Amino acid sequence: MEIITQSYPVKKFEVNYDWQEIQHRYLKLYAALVSDALEHMGYHSQCMASGIYPLTHTMKVAGPAFTAHGIATPSRDTKIHDIRLGMFKSMTQGVVQIRDTQGDTSCGQFGEISATAAYAHGCVGAVIDGSTRDSNYLIDMNFPTFCRFRNPVEAFGRFMVVDYQIPIYVKGMQGLLQVNPGDYIFGDNDGVVVVPFELTIPVLELAEEWFASEAKSRQAMATGRNPFDVYEEFGRF
Repeated sequence: MEIITQSYPVKKFEVNYDWQEIQHRYLKLYAALVSDALEHMGYHSQCMASGIYPLTHTMKVAGPAFTAHGIATPSRDTKIHDIRLGMFKSMTQGVVQIRDTQGDTSCGQFGEISATAAYAHGCVGAVIDGSTRDSNYLIDMNFPTFCRFRNPVEAFGRFMVVDYQIPIYVKGMQGLLQVNPGDYIFGDNDGVVVVPFELTIPVLELAEEWFASEAKSRQAMATGRNPFDVYEEFGRF
């Protein structure tokens, strides 16, 4: 693949909702419930493959996808940094950076300096379909980071981001899962769910409805009521 070493343009994706309100509401939920809502709507393959988890079990991430496409390459062309500069300038408030890695395992593909720069440009978390390094720094700065493994090896000369804000593929539960700029990313200690952009609000509203029903069901179950009666009344078990 030829790497284009020119300055990359700013490519912003603007959402049509209040990102802070929607993030606040999503963060009250959990990944399994969001996945259930998608399945109810006929979307059965919207979870990333097992093995992608946060650096700490309390980390959660929610926000529109800022996609980044990376490849394994031995290139040390410093002009490639133009791509990274354009990438940071393209970020908007509340985005979650999600990177594909094409299965590369040679290095740490995301670290503390990248997180610091991304955060300064509005990014609220990262989902790396590969590895991180500088894990303790990421944890200490409380930057929600999801990855498959950790690797201390430097990425320069091994791996590069070569494009951004384009459709990418990550590992899904049933093969490759496409992620488009603006799709809603939600992750917790169970894994990561990708909500198609146009379903961001419908999925949230359904999941919230079920969340309220589950709270009532849970309370009723705790009192020892007949499970069949509880399920009939609240519809969630």
